[in-house]
Amino acid sequence: MRIVAIILLIICILLIVILKRIKTAARDLARQADDMIGESTNQLLRNTEGIKLFVPMIDSVNGRIEELRNKARDAERMNREIRESLTEISHDLRTPLTAASGYTGMLKNMELTEDEKKRYIEAIEERFETSRNLVDQLFYYTRMESGALELQREETDIRRILTDMLAVFYSDFEKRGFEMQVDIDEAPLIVEGDSDAFKRIFSNIISNGLKHGEGSFKLSLRKETPDPKCRFEFSNRATNISKEDAGRLFDRYFTKDHVRSSSNTGLGLAIAKKLTEKMNGTCKAELVDEILVITIEFLLK
Repeated sequence: MRIVAIILLIICILLIVILKRIKTAARDLARQADDMIGESTNQLLRNTEGIKLFVPMIDSVNGRIEELRNKARDAERMNREIRESLTEISHDLRTPLTAASGYTGMLKNMELTEDEKKRYIEAIEERFETSRNLVDQLFYYTRMESGALELQREETDIRRILTDMLAVFYSDFEKRGFEMQVDIDEAPLIVEGDSDAFKRIFSNIISNGLKHGEGSFKLSLRKETPDPKCRFEFSNRATNISKEDAGRLFDRYFTKDHVRSSSNTGLGLAIAKKLTEKMNGTCKAELVDEILVITIEFLLK
C-alpha cells in the first residue's frame, strides 16, 4: 500500500507540474497574442514551454496569421499601385483634355468656316476618345489585379475572334496608310478561355502596333506541330526602341519617353500579357533587325 501511495503521490506531483507548465504556456501564448495585436510585428506565436499539446493549435494560428499578413501585403501593394495609377492617369488625362478645351475655345470664334468647325469638333471627339480609353484601361487593370475580374472557361474559336478584331481595325489601318499582311490558318483553332479577354488581348496589341509601329503590319496565326498549340505573331517596324526596351514593353507604366505617349500609358500591353498568362498562355516581345515581334501561344483543345 505504501508503494502504491508513493506512486500516486509521484503521479500527482507530475500532473501538478504538467498543469503548471500548461498554465504558464497558455498565459505566455495569451501575452504573445496581446503583443501581436497591440503593435505591428512580424513575430509568430512561439511554443516557449515546448508543450506538444499546443503544437497543432499554434501551427494552425500561425498559418492563419501568415495568410492574413500576405493578404494585408497584397492589399497594401494594390493600394500603392492604385495611387500610382491615379497619379499617372491624371497626368495622362491632362494632355488630351487640355487640348479638347483649347479646341472648344476656338469653336467660340464665330468667324470659323464650316470646314474648320468640323475639323475642331473631330479633334475634340478624338481627345475625349483618348481620355475614355485611358480610364477604361486603368479600370480594367485595377479589376484584374484586385481579383474582381473573373474569366470564363469555355471553348472558343480564337481564329474567328482574331479575324473579327482585324475587321474592327481595318479603317484604322487605312487611315495610317499601313499595309496589312495577314497569314491565318483557315481551320478553326479551339482554345479554352474567355472570349472577351481574347478580344482585349488582340485589341491592345493591334492598337499598340498602330500607335507606335512604322509601315507594314504583319500578323500570322498558325497551329504548331507536333505540340497542340497555336501561335500568334504580330510584327511591325519599330526603330524607336531598343532590344532592352522590347523586353520591358509588358511592364506596367513602361515610361520610356519615346515609347510612351499621352494616348498610351503602357497598360494596354501589360493587360494583354496578364490576360494571356491567366488563360495559361505565353506572351513575349523581341526586336529583330528593327522589327518588333510580339508572340503569343495558347494550348489547343
